Formats: sequence, structure tokens, C-alpha cells
Amino acid sequence: MLLFLAAAALTAPSPIFHYVRTNRDGSEPEHVVHYRPTRTTISVYKWTSKCTTAAYVTADMDDDLRSGRAFFAGRVAPDGRQRQFGRLTLDPSTLTLSADVTPPGGTRIEAKHALRATSFLLYDFDFADFNSFLQEHEPKFDFSYALPVIWPSDPSIFRDLGMLRAHYAGAEQHLGRETVRYDLRVEGPTPSTGTLWVDAKDWFIVEAELGLPNHMEYKDFHLKLDKVEAGGAANWVALVKGHYANCPAPKPAP
Repeated sequence: MLLFLAAAALTAPSPIFHYVRTNRDGSEPEHVVHYRPTRTTISVYKWTSKCTTAAYVTADMDDDLRSGRAFFAGRVAPDGRQRQFGRLTLDPSTLTLSADVTPPGGTRIEAKHALRATSFLLYDFDFADFNSFLQEHEPKFDFSYALPVIWPSDPSIFRDLGMLRAHYAGAEQHLGRETVRYDLRVEGPTPSTGTLWVDAKDWFIVEAELGLPNHMEYKDFHLKLDKVEAGGAANWVALVKGHYANCPAPKPAP
């Protein structure tokens, strides 16, 4: 019976986690939705308002869920599928990220970035890769990550923000939940600090804030849980496909 329950837990669909990302002062809100279709894959759906352009980014993680092997940039298509326009891949032998992106209406961009460490978080992935690591490892210890970010205004399209260091600070009541708190520190060109709160039972991110922006239009970073809903392929497809439901015609071109 115990073996049966363990196997069922491993194959149960991941929940769908809804967040709102803003500046620390609450400005520039955007909905960010994290979902893991499988143990080592991640899907992220991001939108400001329904019926407008929405991002749909996916990733393949390494077996330990410490870093992404490949990230796929895209937008939500009218049928709810991902319309890809770029790829970011890791060469583990050289610790180099390679980007190959052709933005809609833009020209092809190719760039490379040498990582500071063997493990990294792609900061503009809105901590979705971080979320999978936390849920898998339940870390009651300090850890660190290299922190690159895609920054289109820079010639290389990459920025190296330095090293993100997380200090395990223990249990804490936060937003009406039992959580685990980490004190965050970024050591790099622009040093920064912040805080991360993680659900103490299921280890998903409840709230995170940091003094560095992860997108060009932001001043800093704040991610707060809005709700959790049941996962599974059918629920995810319905959620994303619903982005363009009941929209005024015409719909965006495929």
C-alpha cells in the first residue's frame, strides 16, 4: 500500500500556480502562471490583460531540477498552443548559454553567455525554474545560483547579475500560511537583497521580492501567489486557450 501511494504521488498532476508579478510598490502588475507538465518540464503563461498578446515560455530542466537545459520563448496562439520564436540552450561542458531568437516582426538574434557557476536561474523566467527546484529538494540549507537575465537592449542580449545566495532562515508565519523563509542576497555589479517565502508543506513559492528587475520595464521584483488550482493537461490547455475566448474579432494572427 505504501509503495502504491508513493507511486501515485509521483504521477499526480502538478498544481497550477497563479502569481502576480509587480514592482515592490505594486505597480506594473502582470499575471504569471507556473505549471509542470512533467517532473522536468515547465510551462509559464504570462499576461497583462485577456485578448492581448500573452507570453508562453517553456523549459526542459536537468534531472536534478537545478538548472534548465533548454528554454523556448513563445506567445500564446489563438488555439492555445505555444507559438515559438526562440530557443536558449545550455552547453554543460562549457557552462555556456546560447540564444537563437527571432522576435515577431524582428530580425534573428544569436548570442552566447558564459555562466559563473554550474547552477543558474534564468531570472526573466519569473522564478518558475526556482519553484521546481524548491518543490523537488525542500532545501533546509543555504544555496546559491548564477543569475543571468535576458536584456534585449544590451548588445549581447544577456546581463550577468552575479550570484544569488539564499540563506535558510527557518519557519515563519506569512500571509496566513506556515512558510519557510530565505534571506536573499545578490553579489554582482549591482548588489541587492530580498526575501523568499515558501509553503512549509508543499514547498511552492508564496512570495518573493528582490531589489533587481527581471524585465526592462520594471524597477525591481515582487512575485506573490494569487491562487493554486488543480493541474493536469486538460486544465492547463483550457486555461491557456481561454486567453482568447470571447475576444472581439479578429483574433491575433497565428
